[in-house]
Amino acid sequence: MAERVRWVAKAEAAREMEVSISTLDRMVRRGEVEVRRQGRRVYVRMEGPERVSDEELLRRALGREDKLQRRLVALDRRAQALERERDEAVYAASADRQALEEMEEEYEKERDARRGMRRLAVRLGLAVVVLLAVVGLLVWRLVA
Repeated sequence: MAERVRWVAKAEAAREMEVSISTLDRMVRRGEVEVRRQGRRVYVRMEGPERVSDEELLRRALGREDKLQRRLVALDRRAQALERERDEAVYAASADRQALEEMEEEYEKERDARRGMRRLAVRLGLAVVVLLAVVGLLVWRLVA
């Protein structure tokens, strides 16, 4: 039996598709959903029975929940594997910890030195600006 095509308001379409209205708007902008406009009203093309029953919506939601639960279990297993890899890498790198700490200390010293140089450069720049202003005033007074 062929599915009927019907046009429903955005709110009803979002409810049946189980997405938010903003997600439906994005789908419309991307051309994933066909719409018709009548004045300011927007109607979304839906296929299927005249009205999706609450039982059908519940069945769909339970199906998605089951799928998401399986995905969650898979992601949890992957996270545990990544945590094991991280722990192994940390354990393997512990021998180099002293060298790393020394490098970090050296980095801190260099960074502090660079900050000091920047401060000095700013102060010198300000001194040059003040000096130029004073020279400019002196020249202006001599000329005037």
